[in-house]
Amino acid sequence: MDGRILQQQSSYRQGLVLGLTMAEIMILLVFCLLIGMATFLKREEGKRIVAEQALQHAQRENAQARQTLAELRPDAAIGEKVQSLSGLRDPQAIDQYWRELIDSRAVVNEIENSGVSVKDVREGLATIASLRADGIDVDKAIRDSDTVAAIHRAMANPGQPPVSTQAILDAIARGQAAGSGSGGHQWPPIIRMSEADGYFFKSRSAELSTAFHDTLLNTTPMEILNYIRRYDVDVIEVVGHTDERPIGIRQLSNLDRELPSVLKSSSSVASLTPADNAGLGLARAVAVVSVLRQSPLLDGYKIIPLSGAQLVNTDETLALEASPDDVQQRRRIEIRLRKSVSIDTTSGLAPASPPSP
Repeated sequence: MDGRILQQQSSYRQGLVLGLTMAEIMILLVFCLLIGMATFLKREEGKRIVAEQALQHAQRENAQARQTLAELRPDAAIGEKVQSLSGLRDPQAIDQYWRELIDSRAVVNEIENSGVSVKDVREGLATIASLRADGIDVDKAIRDSDTVAAIHRAMANPGQPPVSTQAILDAIARGQAAGSGSGGHQWPPIIRMSEADGYFFKSRSAELSTAFHDTLLNTTPMEILNYIRRYDVDVIEVVGHTDERPIGIRQLSNLDRELPSVLKSSSSVASLTPADNAGLGLARAVAVVSVLRQSPLLDGYKIIPLSGAQLVNTDETLALEASPDDVQQRRRIEIRLRKSVSIDTTSGLAPASPPSP
């Protein structure tokens, strides 16, 4: 009996695994499989939902694309033309190009409504580009133009001819020159032309050297004209200076008779015969004046010949000490500029009383 009981207990123990029967183990395995299957199905369900959402999005984009294509199909020629003109292939870039065209057209409409044509705008832009290429500040030029216009209105007198732009510019230049000084009058500089600088006369004569004559005819008039415009002067004084060497023994001078004809260019400078340094200085001044009078740049200005003889040093002091040396610097022509004296300034002077008998 005891042996059978032990055998039965052994058999029973052979049907247990970790305290579980085979049936319980199978049930446990099935449960685990069900949990794993549920997890797998849940993951697949999530993938399905994502795929469906992506599909719906793609369908919407496709629908929009078909709608856009349907809308553009009637205007395919316009689209091709825009693409051809822009040279673009990216749809977004083409769209931006189209928007810029629309904005540009709006600007053009506003310009035309203001009374300015597109042709005027193009010509203005071309002019601005040309000015900038020449190094001109367009904004400053416009401001200067407005300033000149305002000065023009201020200087214009009723019933009188309009003031020229050059006259306005000259007035501005004179004002700037006066403002830049330390006060007082602003006098034009003296133009000195001495033998020491290469401006020669024939010895003891008023005849000009060829180089001196060419300079007086071609270069000096423009230099004088620049000073005239800058300082608002109209009188040109040509002063002939000599050194203190005696001219020689000459009993007769023909300056009284010949000077006017030389100034009128009816006689040659070589015909002048001065008898002293005073006459030689005047004859040389007349020779210079006769050349300056030939320049059209100096038409309308007063040109006066004067003589300083040997009495004025180069530092504008009186030469009172006898010094009969050969000094080229003193043998010179000085061109001085000034404003003419109004007749009214002297008209009030009382005439000199005749001497009493």
